[in-house]
Amino acid sequence: MVSGLRFVSIASSQRAIAGALLLLLSFAYLTIPNTVQAQEFIELTPELDARAADLYAGIMCPICNGQTISQSHAAISETMRQMVRERLNAGDSDAQIYDFMVEAFGRDILASPPTSGIALAVWIVPPVAILVGGFAVALFVRRLRASNEPERDGANFEQDSGTNDGLEPYLRLVDEEMSEKREHP
Repeated sequence: MVSGLRFVSIASSQRAIAGALLLLLSFAYLTIPNTVQAQEFIELTPELDARAADLYAGIMCPICNGQTISQSHAAISETMRQMVRERLNAGDSDAQIYDFMVEAFGRDILASPPTSGIALAVWIVPPVAILVGGFAVALFVRRLRASNEPERDGANFEQDSGTNDGLEPYLRLVDEEMSEKREHP
């Protein structure tokens, strides 16, 4: 019986300690100043807002895989969108904003490769490859049709004496039967 009372008294003392800790944590949470502050949203004109949307689509999120800052919900993307809005509000051009982002985060921050230097190959090689491939396919089909053309044309078949040499007796028989049928319907 003594052990049963002891168990109840230990459990109640643990509950008291847990309640005191919860009360202490609640008090500490209320007294600590809020260190996270909301960013101030910069309102833009409709024209600047459209430019901002285009810029968001051209800048990659540095921590997200394959997402632009317009698609990402990461805190860094929100900060970068805010930076773009501040720069637009200050009157920077799109090129200046891209340059600023490249300087701050590196060249990999751009969603599309630059159109100069070695990266120009990314813009030139695919269309050229498609054109060359299309030309090669068209040339192949043209040659294939040219090689099969005599087989499809009946006039060429009769003129070619080498292909119907073994068929002469049969063709004469067919011609005779056809002429008989025409005479006696």
